[in-house]
Amino acid sequence: MKTLIWVIAEILLVFVLLSMPGSSFHTTSNWFGNFPIDKLVHVFLFGSLALSFFVHFENLKNKKYKSVRAKALVLIFCIVYGIAMEFYQKNYVPSRGFEVADMLADAIGAIVAIPLFSWFQTKLNK
Repeated sequence: MKTLIWVIAEILLVFVLLSMPGSSFHTTSNWFGNFPIDKLVHVFLFGSLALSFFVHFENLKNKKYKSVRAKALVLIFCIVYGIAMEFYQKNYVPSRGFEVADMLADAIGAIVAIPLFSWFQTKLNK
């Protein structure tokens, strides 16, 4: 049950943060030169979202939730959610727009979560 709450909290967190007007954020970082820091935020948010799903599914008893197919469905959900959020931002969030680069960052975050989750699993099982 706790892991399901984590998944729901992650979905809501992504929605709330991506619903904030663009003027609320700095778009570049002094640490990384002109690197768009918002892309790192997208990678982190969607990586964390995917990880929450993977942990939740791992704690379920039914083995079908631990399959490659289940992980693929999580990736599809995260990517579609990222695309939907870009449409939402374009139409409903002031000073935010539709960016393909954000969608790519969302997908990268979700994809990177797979080996990260596997790495954590092997570390915890030792």
